[in-house]
Amino acid sequence: MKVEFVVKLTREGKLDGQPEVLPGSKPAASDYARAYQASALRAITDCQPFTLPAEYYDQWKHFQPVFMERPAGQGQPAAGELDTRKLSICRGC
Repeated sequence: MKVEFVVKLTREGKLDGQPEVLPGSKPAASDYARAYQASALRAITDCQPFTLPAEYYDQWKHFQPVFMERPAGQGQPAAGELDTRKLSICRGC
C-alpha cells in the first residue's frame, strides 16, 4: 500500500486547500485501500497547524508526504524513509 499527496500550506501551517492524491499512488480499488487512503488524509488534516519555521516558508509551503505500509516487525526504516520515533512537525500527532 502506498499513497502520496501534494500538500499546500499557508504561512500559519494550515492547509491551503484539500490535499491531492498523486497519480503515482496505488489506486484505492478495495475497501482496505480506500480506508488506508482516508486514514492518511486524516493524518494530514488532523495534524494542522504544522509547526514549521516561518523563515523557511518558501521551502515547506508545498510538500509531498508518502504513506507506505510496512510489514510488521520490519525494524529500522530504510535510508530516506520516515522514522516515526523522531520529532514530528505536526502538533499532537
